[in-house]
Amino acid sequence: MEEKQPSLEGWEDFAGEYLKADLIKEFPVTLVPVEIDAAFEDGRARLAIKTEYNGKKWKLELNKTNQNFLRANGITSPKAMIGKKLVFDKIKVRNPTTGGQVDSFLIIKIA
Repeated sequence: MEEKQPSLEGWEDFAGEYLKADLIKEFPVTLVPVEIDAAFEDGRARLAIKTEYNGKKWKLELNKTNQNFLRANGITSPKAMIGKKLVFDKIKVRNPTTGGQVDSFLIIKIA
């Protein structure tokens, strides 16, 4: 079976497994978690949703601000996010490694 070639019309095929804000064409965007990925990294618990956007499967790591929003809005556990419509907007945040401003995701509502 022949493997599909990466598209040269955009950057999506070269982005890796994590969804980045610059790959989203229009905000706000609704994403539905189909699976939850959790792991300890450097002693910290990390939480990511697995979702689909533009026909491709992605991971999206949820920062503490987004986790707090979910808790405050009735999501009782990470696995309770599965199947929920999470509406995200794009915001600027400080990259802790470089100190520069980068685009990120902010959950603005659960639809």
